Amino acid sequence: MKRFACFCFLWLLASLGQAQSGQGGPIGEVPLQGKLYRLVDSTGQLIIQQITARQRAGQFRPSTSQTNRQDFGYNETAVHWLFFELDGLVTPSKQAQLMLEIEYANLDELQLYAVSDDSPGSEQIKSLGLTGDRFQYRQRPYQNNNYVFPIRLSSVGQKTGYFLRVKQPHAILSFFIRLWHRPAFVSTDRNEYFAWGMFIGIVIIVAMLSLVLLLALRDWIYWWYNLYLHFITMHLFTDAGLSFQYLWPTVPRLNEFSPVYLYVWAAMVCQTTFMQYFIHQNRHNSQIFKWVNAFKIVVTVALTAAIMMPLLEVPGRETYMYQAVSLSTSVFVPVIVMLTILSLTEANRRSRLANRTEPMVRYYGYALAVQFTGYLLVAIMNFCQSQGWPLPFDVETYVVLGLTVLADLVFFTYGLAYRYSHAQEHNQQLALNLLKTRQDAQQQVIASLQDEHCRLAQDLHDDVGPLLATTKGYLSRLARTDQTPPLQQAQTLLDEAADELRTLSHQLLPPQLAQTGLVNAIAEATRKLSRRGVPVQFVSMGAVRPMGGQQEQLFFSMATQLIRNAQRHAGATDITVQLLYHDDQVNLSVEDDGLPAQLPETDAANLRAKADLLKAELLNDSTEAGNSVMVSILMPNLTAA
Repeated sequence: MKRFACFCFLWLLASLGQAQSGQGGPIGEVPLQGKLYRLVDSTGQLIIQQITARQRAGQFRPSTSQTNRQDFGYNETAVHWLFFELDGLVTPSKQAQLMLEIEYANLDELQLYAVSDDSPGSEQIKSLGLTGDRFQYRQRPYQNNNYVFPIRLSSVGQKTGYFLRVKQPHAILSFFIRLWHRPAFVSTDRNEYFAWGMFIGIVIIVAMLSLVLLLALRDWIYWWYNLYLHFITMHLFTDAGLSFQYLWPTVPRLNEFSPVYLYVWAAMVCQTTFMQYFIHQNRHNSQIFKWVNAFKIVVTVALTAAIMMPLLEVPGRETYMYQAVSLSTSVFVPVIVMLTILSLTEANRRSRLANRTEPMVRYYGYALAVQFTGYLLVAIMNFCQSQGWPLPFDVETYVVLGLTVLADLVFFTYGLAYRYSHAQEHNQQLALNLLKTRQDAQQQVIASLQDEHCRLAQDLHDDVGPLLATTKGYLSRLARTDQTPPLQQAQTLLDEAADELRTLSHQLLPPQLAQTGLVNAIAEATRKLSRRGVPVQFVSMGAVRPMGGQQEQLFFSMATQLIRNAQRHAGATDITVQLLYHDDQVNLSVEDDGLPAQLPETDAANLRAKADLLKAELLNDSTEAGNSVMVSILMPNLTAA
């Protein structure tokens, strides 16, 4: 993605440079330097007949601009007239067509007149079109994002004067004026539209990727990044005249809201929020956070007020709105620069105190350096235009900003990609830590269960066992003198209780498990359980593989629990226990021929908990032929005992 963005950046730089240079076709431009004359109508009431009279009287003054840009500075109520003269000798081809292009999309009103003298004393005046951003787009003489007037030269040697009326009250008046041969204009125009298409395509691709990441990660940084891309792209689109051409061609009233500036304000709010997410700035770790939020509130309030003024049709807004919006923008730009620099400095200091590096801050700093360079150049250009100073180069501000945005796309896209991969690595590490914590907790649970079993077995053996033995001794002494059946039955039950107590004690802490291993412990348990219930057969096959004391204790506990459950199944007459050792796993199966039965919920939950601790697979199957339960444990790293 980064290489693709770099390639598109360089390609668009070349394309827009070619489009701005005016070398789009084999014939090129008709130079107007030294041929333009200017008159200021301070009243704004002069008509074309009066203007032509003043031109003949020599009241027009030569334009001082050495380039195609005309900078008139801040304009209050004046109407500016430009005059140039052409004859048929400009081109060797009869009926040749020229294209007069005024390259500034935010002019209120333009009108071009052609004035020719067909015969001495007679003057022919013809309007070649009235247009501007206060008229619907379809009123333009030529469909283009800029203002273009087709000019047709009918006869060789006939001179024709052209008067361009430009009206833009209470605003800075600065625009390019070019005269093209039609093939050159069409070629250059095609290249410029193609470059814009590529630019919008790149922005859409990045925006779609950001939306996908937003939906996948639920990280709001991608939402604010998309909003920033939208507003800054709309600013460029509007400044180039493409928004009026494609988005609201029938609603020229929207142009009264100064959308070029308002989109910049909205982009500032989104960019500062994006920065806070990007460098992890919040109220807990930053003292600048509250100032950044205050700046966003001020810009949002100013944006709302700037929208409401034209919407409510506040009287007199035309005289101060443009100046207020322009001045506010001039204030907002250095403030956002200062807050961004302070935020990055604070983030760097915070990372140094924490003895770690913060690559997100470094990436944002790179993008910031490129961005501020572009903004500085645009600010210088705007200041020169406001003072009416000529510039030494012919480049529109939206071209500079467009290239700046492309450079930002490279840095921010790479930074977000790095942020995503870093987040993935961090999440994987958190998952590993969580897994390790769970394993440690499971080991502690196993150890606690084993300790509890040992304590309980010891208590049964040391406390309950002697009590039963003492009780049996008293009964035996009584039995010498009293041979009644109830006393003999009590002795029998007492013997069974003592035997059951020994069995339970051995199951809780079987001596064979520690001494002779799991196989012998299960074999001994099946032998003892067979004496008071359904007979149990035990089979063990394969090379024995040790599990470890805690795991073997749980495995033995599951085996005895499954055998006891099988002995309770109705109709069971035979139980088979198989312990099979394979190369990579150990299988324990308990099968009986009883009626189909499901494990009691309590027993099932207990078995599942033990299986989870052992990371074992527990399978239960009940059919008409009987019941079967299998426990499988993977043991890929164990060796034969």
